[in-house]
Amino acid sequence: MPRLTGRRGAGLVELIVAMSLSAICAVAATSALAGAERYMRRTRATSDGGRMVREAAAVLASDLRAATADSLRVRGDTAVDFLGLVGVSVVCASSGPVVVLPPDGAADGVPYSSWRAPPESGDLMVVFDTSGGGAWRTAVVESAAERTDGAGCGPSSGLLASTDSMARRPVMRVVLRSSLDSVAALVGAPVRVLRGARYALTRAADASWSLSYRRCAGSTCGVAQPVAGPFAAPSDSGLTFSFVASASQVEAFMRAPATPLQHSRASMRLRVTLRNRASRIP
Repeated sequence: MPRLTGRRGAGLVELIVAMSLSAICAVAATSALAGAERYMRRTRATSDGGRMVREAAAVLASDLRAATADSLRVRGDTAVDFLGLVGVSVVCASSGPVVVLPPDGAADGVPYSSWRAPPESGDLMVVFDTSGGGAWRTAVVESAAERTDGAGCGPSSGLLASTDSMARRPVMRVVLRSSLDSVAALVGAPVRVLRGARYALTRAADASWSLSYRRCAGSTCGVAQPVAGPFAAPSDSGLTFSFVASASQVEAFMRAPATPLQHSRASMRLRVTLRNRASRIP
């Protein structure tokens, strides 16, 4: 009968070699995972910067395209003041400082009014006065409210029908700080409502920089409301504005802040051509 012998165990040298190989594999795997994590973080940072710049460009393009060219002022190179378009309409009825504007749509399908936002106190109403040689008349809005009782804008105006009154379509009753008597009888006269605003690069409490919006009335502006960010600092051209008067264009350059994770930073140059004009703006 053959004799059974015990199997020889691993020697010390073999154990050391195996442990060394395991350590090398572990270091290599850790390095690969750390590199992949750095790549993902860098990609995410670049993607976030690009998305932020695109969002800011979309906001600026929307508001600046609706601005009046003769109201736009660049403040330094990090802020721009302008009169933005709130909405357009026509006069349905007026009496002294009260002007009533028809609803967005009437029964006959005519869109008499179009609003980007409801009119507010401090906005400017600009009415085209055909009886005054085609001049635009301007007044400041004291208050504005929707009314479903017609507020004097009924079928007698020639703009609405009896079905509009029965449907109680909401009209906009605007009280002005001064009357527009010269256009009181001009039913159908074009109306634009404008709002003073400022976009600027502002610094937050955490030292980050962002694009902020301020509502302005005359030379006084309200509290800054952050819209998009973070941007690079002003010294690093985070956001700059310039105005090309000969082409009625405003240009904005935006740049994301530098971070240790990014090899390159997102940036964008936006150029908007201004087409609207407003005369006799106080």
